[in-house]
Amino acid sequence: DDSTAHGINLTFDDGPEPTTTEGLLEILAEHKVKATFFFIGENVKRYPELVLAAHKAGHTVANHSLTHPFLPGQSLRRLEREIDETNRLIDEITGHTPTLFRPPFGVMDARVAALLEARRMSPVYWSNVASDWLPIGAPAVVKRVLRRLPEDKLIVLHEGWSIAAQSLEATAEIIREVKKLGLKFEPIR
Repeated sequence: DDSTAHGINLTFDDGPEPTTTEGLLEILAEHKVKATFFFIGENVKRYPELVLAAHKAGHTVANHSLTHPFLPGQSLRRLEREIDETNRLIDEITGHTPTLFRPPFGVMDARVAALLEARRMSPVYWSNVASDWLPIGAPAVVKRVLRRLPEDKLIVLHEGWSIAAQSLEATAEIIREVKKLGLKFEPIR
């Protein structure tokens, strides 16, 4: 089995967000691709139906903290709340406690690592980032992602109303291009 034949991880940060999550779920369904959604707890509270939709569609629903703070320097109590409250909210909706955690800004310290270990959770970073939280346009996002494939298999894209059109357009195009390359997607489990 050729290892390039599988294993591209498509991940989305900062949702759920009505302007992007619904469209992403449609695009993913249309292309039969499973992804991993790193949801922010405050957004989970606001849009539980989007969390349930992602879960029911077979995507991995993961933890991206409660309020998206820069974690180093926060009190231990705050760190626990950022992880545990988001886990609780997601579990209430899906019946599953997340096992994956993406630290906001990709930065965490030893205290966060210890909290994750105690909860049997794994941190997930990324290897392929397109800076798509900026309004750089879908073609630029696609180009930046494709340039790093197939070596950098862990793609991170972002949700958000201000970049909704870019996010949806780039996702659809990345999926088409990755499939043309003969690569396959799989969610992180």
